[in-house]
Amino acid sequence: MFIYLSAADFVDKHRDILIQKVSSVMEIADGLLSKEMINDELYSTIRAAATSPEKMRILYTNCLTFRAVKEEYYTILKKKNPHLVDKLENGSSNA
Repeated sequence: MFIYLSAADFVDKHRDILIQKVSSVMEIADGLLSKEMINDELYSTIRAAATSPEKMRILYTNCLTFRAVKEEYYTILKKKNPHLVDKLENGSSNA
């Protein structure tokens, strides 16, 4: 049985997998910055992080606590990593 998740719920539910699997973090940060959902200081902090998982943890800690930001993050993620999102939405835990 498929249970529909909102974009924000998807971001919350798949936090651990998204932290490990998303490699296009700077593209996501660029999108959030252009929509003024993160500021230049946070963008610089994300950029300075050594690994993609580190960058994702910074995003989750600092801005993915707000529903509107989660929804925009999901929209960007769906464009940049459609296969990952599709696998997770279809219930695959080994995305």
